[in-house]
Amino acid sequence: MITRGKLLGRAAAVAGVVLALVSTGIAQASVPQSAPPAGFSETGIKYVALGDSRASGPRLEPMYPDACSRSYENFAGKISRALDVAEFADVSCSAARAENIIDTPQLIPNYWPVQLDAVHPDTDLITISIGGNDSNSIFLGPLCVAPGPGTDRGCRYDPLANSVAQSGIDRAAGELDRILTAVTQRAPNARIYLIGEGGMISSRGCWPNIPFSDADASWFMDYFARYNTKFDEVAHAHGVRTVDIAAASIAGGHDACASADQRWFEGLFSESTAQRLHFTDAGMTAVADLVVADLQG
Repeated sequence: MITRGKLLGRAAAVAGVVLALVSTGIAQASVPQSAPPAGFSETGIKYVALGDSRASGPRLEPMYPDACSRSYENFAGKISRALDVAEFADVSCSAARAENIIDTPQLIPNYWPVQLDAVHPDTDLITISIGGNDSNSIFLGPLCVAPGPGTDRGCRYDPLANSVAQSGIDRAAGELDRILTAVTQRAPNARIYLIGEGGMISSRGCWPNIPFSDADASWFMDYFARYNTKFDEVAHAHGVRTVDIAAASIAGGHDACASADQRWFEGLFSESTAQRLHFTDAGMTAVADLVVADLQG
C-alpha cells in the first residue's frame, strides 16, 4: 500500500527532477528521398540545423561522438536524409541558449563553437529549435507538481507562477529576435523553419509522469500556446516559417500522458531510449515529416 507519507516523499522527488517541460510533435508518414524541392538549386540543398536539446535528441541512438548529446536520428538527421541534401551541418547542442547560437561559445556540457559559424551566405535551408533554456519554463514545472494522484497544486492561481510564465515568454521572444536577425543577415536567401514549443502537455495530467492536476496541465498547455503566439509574431516579422508541433501532438493524443507507443515526448519517467522531457523517436520523425511536407508542397 502506498501511504500518504510515501506519496509526499515521491512528490518531493518528482518536484526535484522537474527541470523543463518543453518539447515537440507532428504526423508520422515517412517521406521518401527526392530531388531538391522547387526553389532550391539543382546542385542540392545546403542545410544547417541550430538549437538546443530539443533539436539534438539526447539518448536517441546512434549518437555523435561529442559532448552535445546529439543524435543521428534527430529531426535534422531525418530531414537531411529525406531530402538527400548536398551539404549538412547539425550543430545543435544540449543546454544551448540563444547566446550560444549568436556569439558565445558554449561551455556546458563542454566547449562547443558558436552555432552561427556553421551558417554561410549560400546556406539555403535552416531549422531552429531554441528557447527552453532562455525562458522560465525550467522554473514553472516545480511550481505545479501535485503532492499525489488526484490532488491539485493550483499553480494556475499562483501570482508567482503567472509572473514567471509571462516574463519567460517575453525574455525568450527577445532572444529569438536576436537569433533571427543574426541568421537572416548571415544567410539572406535561406528557407528558415522555427520549431514551435509545447506539445508535451495537454489538458490532462498523469501523476507521476506529468505530475499535474488536469486543471494545472491545462494552464501549462495555455502557457505554451501564448509562448508560440509570441514566437510566431517574431518569426513572421523576419520572414521565417513556424512549425506548430504542439497543435498536432495535442489533437492526435501524442502528449507525454499517451501510451508509450503513441507519445511523441517522454515525461519524467522515460519508457524509451529518449531522455525524459524530450522527443521520442516518433516525435523526431513527426517534426521531420512536417518540415519535408511543407518543402515539397
